[in-house]
Amino acid sequence: MAVSTISLITRVDDYGNCESHNLAIAESVRHGIVRNVSVMATGPALEHAAALLAGDQSICFGLHATMNAEWDTFRWKPLLAAEEVPTLVDENGYFKQHPGLWLAAQPDIGQILNEMKEQLDKLRATGFLISYADTHMVFEWAVPGLDAAIDEWCAKEGLLSYRPYSGSRLPQTEAAGDPVDRFVDALKQAQPGQYLIVGHPGYDDEETRGWGNRDYPGEKVAQDRHWERLMFTDSRALEAVRSGGVKLLRYDEANAEG
Repeated sequence: MAVSTISLITRVDDYGNCESHNLAIAESVRHGIVRNVSVMATGPALEHAAALLAGDQSICFGLHATMNAEWDTFRWKPLLAAEEVPTLVDENGYFKQHPGLWLAAQPDIGQILNEMKEQLDKLRATGFLISYADTHMVFEWAVPGLDAAIDEWCAKEGLLSYRPYSGSRLPQTEAAGDPVDRFVDALKQAQPGQYLIVGHPGYDDEETRGWGNRDYPGEKVAQDRHWERLMFTDSRALEAVRSGGVKLLRYDEANAEG
């Protein structure tokens, strides 16, 4: 791998959803290769998240716009009152579990944008300097025209939309070993260019094992997030980035469309 031929946008999601994940993300920034942190305004550990990292100017922070709550054990409500966003909530006032449920009953785009604005305002009020926006569970796929509406909303709010930066992924690899080995092998196989990698760092602990649903049990959630943390922090990954001359990018340093 030639020096400075690979650029990597490193992003983590769900910051603010619990203290264990917050700590894992902070580790991935301070002792790893993460440069972009997407913050969940609806998360119950938002204040904890702000206390850990909100003043860190090395990070590009983003709004992780949240309109769905996929877990059985932890559910989120919108920041706006349920009667202001009735097409986004179930009969108990919680976000619906999956954007696929919108296919049968399309949500109102205006309500989505209003809730995004409320979430953005909360993050800013909590101390985060927000530079970009992305979407939890990539919910825009389920609503025709929503992707363009979000891009227009981002421009109005002075934010980068993540979508123009999401095209290039590292090569798939069948390398032997654990997920860190496969990440290192993918870096070695990558052709010159700009790539994006998104993760959800966590610890395999009691708190993380409490997150789950019928199709994705908490034990598997904890195992996956443990490896995603190591992908960003393990010495093998750090050495591959260093020795390969990989440039780590914030969204506000990246080139749209790669």
